[in-house]
Amino acid sequence: SHQKYRAILKKEKRKKKRQALAKLRDSEAAEKDESVSEEEEEEVEEEEEEEEKKLEAERQKLHEQWLLREEKAQEEFKLKKEKEEAARKRQEEEERKIKEEWEEQQRKEREVAQQKQQEKKEREAAVQRMLDQAESQLENGVSWHNPEPPENLGTEKDRANCPFYIKTGSCRFGDRCSRKHNYPTSSKTLLVRGMFITFGMEQCRRDDYDTDASLEYSDEETYQQFLEFYEDVLPEFQNVGKVVQFKV
Repeated sequence: SHQKYRAILKKEKRKKKRQALAKLRDSEAAEKDESVSEEEEEEVEEEEEEEEKKLEAERQKLHEQWLLREEKAQEEFKLKKEKEEAARKRQEEEERKIKEEWEEQQRKEREVAQQKQQEKKEREAAVQRMLDQAESQLENGVSWHNPEPPENLGTEKDRANCPFYIKTGSCRFGDRCSRKHNYPTSSKTLLVRGMFITFGMEQCRRDDYDTDASLEYSDEETYQQFLEFYEDVLPEFQNVGKVVQFKV
């Protein structure tokens, strides 16, 4: 510290003064002269003053170097703090953006989920209304099916007509069937071949021998696809007539 430096400086000056006096005494003893000449005293004083000036200059130099180091250290500390503050602000800004993006994504996902749930409820309500309407018509005695076939038609006694077609109005063999299909000139039932089929149903039909194929396509997924299909097709049928029952 500065105080220690001053103490060392004073100690060094006293030491040099004692050495100078000792030299003078040695010189006096050799010359047997009891008095110290004025020239010698002035010479000693000048040496002391010169030495003190050198020490003072060295002290001033060290002090200026210390000030420069202190100023540099303060500047480096200030620069470090500024960089830390800038880094902190950048991190806070990035975290804020990430949070906003996550919240926006969550909001959109909630809206999509709510929309799908609402659409599902509407489709289920439409199906239930259709079933209620059909049940009401049945209770009121409204005819919704084709007339019963004549007696013995399509039985073992009738080998010409296709019994499966007579019962259901369709045949899995289609035009390849060896028996006769009597298509009515007018009917209350409309059959549309291959009207509803999904990719999962097609894959399961192709992989009849693969028991794991059906596991990839759930009934819930097929049901949702059917509801979408129903919503699209039913209005088209209603454009040309009254729909009593819709079967797939």
